[in-house]
Amino acid sequence: MSNHLRSGSLMEKYLGNKATLLPLLERFFVEQIPEAKSISDVFAGTNNVSRYFRARGWQTATCDVNRFSYVLAQAYLCTSSSPHFFGVRLPKMESLRSRQLQTELERNVARYGALYAAETDIKMLYRSMGNLPFVLSALQDLGENNTKPGIIYEHFSQWGAHSSFISKRGTSGKRNYFSLKNALFLDGVLNCIREWWCEGRLERNEVFLLLASVLEETVITANVNGTFHDFNRDRLWPNAEQNFQLRLPLISFNGPIAETANADAIAAAASFAHHDICYLDPPYNFRQYSAYYHLLNFIAAYPFFSEIETYVTGLAHVRGQHPEDDFTSDFCFRDRFISSLHKLMSSVDADHVVVSYYGGRNHWNHWANVENPTDEGLHQLKELFEDRSLFKGCEIIPALEIRKNYQSRVGEQKSLVNEYLFHGIRQKILRKTAPSLPSLAANERWGLAPHFGHIRPSKQNGVNQGVVTSGGLRHVVVE
Repeated sequence: MSNHLRSGSLMEKYLGNKATLLPLLERFFVEQIPEAKSISDVFAGTNNVSRYFRARGWQTATCDVNRFSYVLAQAYLCTSSSPHFFGVRLPKMESLRSRQLQTELERNVARYGALYAAETDIKMLYRSMGNLPFVLSALQDLGENNTKPGIIYEHFSQWGAHSSFISKRGTSGKRNYFSLKNALFLDGVLNCIREWWCEGRLERNEVFLLLASVLEETVITANVNGTFHDFNRDRLWPNAEQNFQLRLPLISFNGPIAETANADAIAAAASFAHHDICYLDPPYNFRQYSAYYHLLNFIAAYPFFSEIETYVTGLAHVRGQHPEDDFTSDFCFRDRFISSLHKLMSSVDADHVVVSYYGGRNHWNHWANVENPTDEGLHQLKELFEDRSLFKGCEIIPALEIRKNYQSRVGEQKSLVNEYLFHGIRQKILRKTAPSLPSLAANERWGLAPHFGHIRPSKQNGVNQGVVTSGGLRHVVVE
């Protein structure tokens, strides 16, 4: 496959990615909650749910404990005008590079435009991105020509002086996340973005747009099988042999600015503004997402670290994660899952709560045959939704029931067999004021709280603004 003809990933490898379920969710909302025009999602992950409904004019709120998710939210849900990059010197772009960027954009639109982008005219969409294509082109040239090893090369590639590991089982080796060329590419690009940011040459939205492009290409070219909890230790996968290619994020300038947070889901549910629907897709297994996606979280924070050298000297484990840059979710423990979900739903200010449930390998039947899963999780969730202190009424709908009026597509039937939607009509809650949303401990520890916090959108003098609250500080952001 040509490096210049790859379609956008939209984080398709992300665990629990709900891209294929989005049309079914919309159909369900239209039929069951037709008055709904706002939605919150506190297990946002890829932000695909909020992106989908924002493109349809809904007000959205999104939260995740992973910093990479917050970066994607800023890029895709908080961009309302063309980025200018006035602080960056823009060299003339070669016509070949421009055609490559437009070709990739066209392929992205063809594949995902109906889901996430309001504008499908390629030339108009390309022009609307302002100077972003020029900046990505400049970064592409810089990355391709970089020969100076940096943090990625030294700590995350087999050629690095600091990438050695010894596993708990006694095996040893060197981390092998990237090819030599791609490790040097990432070092060059990330160091440039960090330099621009530290010198005040990038606006807040601009740095997140650049990071979104880097993150999405990292997912494609990293030498991993979906997550970053481990890597192929013996060789490079074919995808990792492909050269890193920065592409234009499929951003939309239409739709309301979202409320966004990098925070704990339970705290966010208590703090977010009122929405018609609270959509929940919690983790149903033991995998701690901050560990499984640690490298994406590190890249997301790269420009903002105040002590990046101190940080990387403390990298540990085979995977190369800093022990003090982690988050342990109660939802990833079977014995805490239901009580945590009850606490979350008790505090959320929404008229309806909709939960996606996957009945395959999960907390209650992880070691069972996927073709014959147990119903224990289904029954426990049913009891929760029948709690009259939480809900006036509830219903459980198999995804296949929603699909019944659609034309069946090969390969989708099986994936929907174990998918259910739980829908509860929420008892009214009396909330005088929304509590402030505390920063994550890891963000406080590494000086990242001013950049990864909580933004409440507001409108002042016709300008889209957000107030970032983190660590007791307030930062006004103008988009």
